[in-house]
Amino acid sequence: MANYLVAGGVFRDLDGNESFTLVCPAPGELPYVMSEGESSYFKLIWQDAHLYQVENDYSLALVAPSAEALQWGVLAPEKVTPDPTLCKKLKTAFKALSA
Repeated sequence: MANYLVAGGVFRDLDGNESFTLVCPAPGELPYVMSEGESSYFKLIWQDAHLYQVENDYSLALVAPSAEALQWGVLAPEKVTPDPTLCKKLKTAFKALSA
């Protein structure tokens, strides 16, 4: 799985709570998953999130922080251990890729 990338960061919701969130096409949908070859495309279009590599255990390692996202206060942790909900979304997204 080390060849796959996702976009995300620590975002604040309307109540002021911060949590790590992946970029999705719409609320409640599965996150975007890209191959390494698509990372240059990501860098052109997603300036409000950071690029993460998906590890075999579904943890995420920071690959490319976005300077613009950092200016907007979107934090970019170096390593993210996904909670059960995020892990389930990632697993479901990978199942959809292989279908």
